[in-house]
Amino acid sequence: MRLTYTEETEMDKTILIVEDEPILREVLKDFFLNESYQVFEAEDGREALTLFTSHHIDLVVLDIMLPKLDGWSVCQTIRDQSEVPIIMLTARSEEEDTLLGFELGADDYVTKPYSPPILLARAKRLLQSRQRN
Repeated sequence: MRLTYTEETEMDKTILIVEDEPILREVLKDFFLNESYQVFEAEDGREALTLFTSHHIDLVVLDIMLPKLDGWSVCQTIRDQSEVPIIMLTARSEEEDTLLGFELGADDYVTKPYSPPILLARAKRLLQSRQRN
């Protein structure tokens, strides 16, 4: 389990980044930290579920192709327990994959390659819409 935070700013929103590629995970983490979010990181599906059940998470950024437990299973398990926003982040761009992501409860589906600033904007939008409800 890794928790990363900045000391200058108090953060009230937590993001769980589930990505098995360390470089991609680091880039995403930096973008969220620069916006003063608290960031949890998981490199596989099992670690993601452990973090999700042991911490308050406001939004999940979830890769599909993960070791130990795939993102489909993680999404379904999270959705069975919570309405937390989930952004699927994947190289799988087939229409069937996108539809499956939404059927399992994903709130958004972003294919790689992606723009980190655009992903951050999508995350902010989801968090704001959940805050209003």
